[in-house]
Amino acid sequence: MGLRLDCYSIIAAISWGAGEGINPWPLCARLLLPRIVAVSSSRSDPSRAAGQIKRLVLTSEGRTKLNTAPDRDFYAFPRFVTHVDAAFISALTGLYRERLAPGWAVLDLMSSWVSHLPQEVAYERVVGHGLNAQELARNPRLDHFFVKDLNRDQEFQFEDCSFHAVVCAVSVQYLQWPEKV
Repeated sequence: MGLRLDCYSIIAAISWGAGEGINPWPLCARLLLPRIVAVSSSRSDPSRAAGQIKRLVLTSEGRTKLNTAPDRDFYAFPRFVTHVDAAFISALTGLYRERLAPGWAVLDLMSSWVSHLPQEVAYERVVGHGLNAQELARNPRLDHFFVKDLNRDQEFQFEDCSFHAVVCAVSVQYLQWPEKV
């Protein structure tokens, strides 16, 4: 089954402005959300939803990776680094605290060993996705995780509407097919 996002989904895809005193959230909402809603889901055959896109976000040049090696090769060994500064993490955690309700099921795409979810909020479950199992295993917020290269396979094995929110922070720029994901 494909994963279909409804109006309750929150996409947090930030990769710029961190640590430079820039509040990227208004820009993110203007740039990403109109493109996300352009993705079409097929009700007649949900397993094909990832292949039915109304409009592409990236050009063919934008899909070309600088490093053509498989992503799994790069993530073969854990990288226990923090990609953004403490102020950015604090702002993102505050946004999640404000927008993600306690008791929700959350899918954390392109997660790692660091969680941006507020520690004190109890969610129904948090499922993490990433490319390195050792990193994901160190993330204290994840109830379950799976390893998958979304540049090779954009299909998810979840029922439609099985999450209240899907988040993706400081990683969306690595996706070659963000529309399908």
